[in-house]
Amino acid sequence: MKLRAGWVRVARMTGQALLTLTSIVVLVFLLVRIIPGDPVKVILGVEYTEEKAQVLRSELNLDKSIPEQFGSYIAGLFRGDLGESTAQRGRSVADIIFEALPTTMSIVLTGIVIGVVIGVALGLLAAISNRRGVDLAVRTWGMLSFSVPTFLAALLLIYVFSLTLGWLPAGGWPNRWPENFAYLLLPGIALSSHLATTTARTVRQGALDAKGQQYLEAALARGLPQGVLNFRHILPNSILPVLTLVGISFGTLLTGAIIVEAVFGIPGIGSEMTRAVGRRDYPVVQGIALLTGVTVVLSSYLVEIAYTFVDPRARTL
Repeated sequence: MKLRAGWVRVARMTGQALLTLTSIVVLVFLLVRIIPGDPVKVILGVEYTEEKAQVLRSELNLDKSIPEQFGSYIAGLFRGDLGESTAQRGRSVADIIFEALPTTMSIVLTGIVIGVVIGVALGLLAAISNRRGVDLAVRTWGMLSFSVPTFLAALLLIYVFSLTLGWLPAGGWPNRWPENFAYLLLPGIALSSHLATTTARTVRQGALDAKGQQYLEAALARGLPQGVLNFRHILPNSILPVLTLVGISFGTLLTGAIIVEAVFGIPGIGSEMTRAVGRRDYPVVQGIALLTGVTVVLSSYLVEIAYTFVDPRARTL
């Protein structure tokens, strides 16, 4: 019965995800078309001529009706065709995105790993410690860490660990492994600050709730060592919500990576987005916006699916 309820929940979430993805596709399609005035004039700027305008309108399918444009756009998506860059002639939007994507994903994954490790460790420490000062210190750290903007955290890290101590590079990207690892640490730490804070709060509360369960009190009364109790019972029960938290936070991390890349001078999706906006390269902006939106929806969807079958309680929601 519970398994059937789980599949019902999966079907409901699938419908919600498809509806959200459809909305994202429509909004991205309208991105160029809702620009005030003539989007071709905006894109060309001072280089505008009637000849160039006609060519660009044909490239962007703006010389067709809206239904025809949307049909061409959808057909292109099914073929994996996101269009051509208007600023980088001869390069497709897909090539630009997928050339920069591995770098951005490296930063995001580094931020997730650092954020989860720090958050779980501090959250568990705050919950199981018998010293009130430890819990207070962790909560104070969380409040300060969450209140510091990502770009400011990045600048502080550069000042301390690069300029003052000289331990890590202040920026750049060698594009060679394993040399890249040294260039990922500071961006990953800067990106992980908010995730680490929310993870610590989630784990702390989950651990406190788990400590109050009668079966844990009974196990402790039977002489089960506190360390075994913490890592065999309290930690698994408190860490489960982190799975959903990471999925929900993925969009924030992907957006934060744009800021982090700008501060550290890393050539990822964020750098391409910044350049595309400055050059009025709207096909690239559309492609990155679509990729970001789809990635956020799919990551949240997959995490919710996993959570449905990992935690039986979720099947009743």
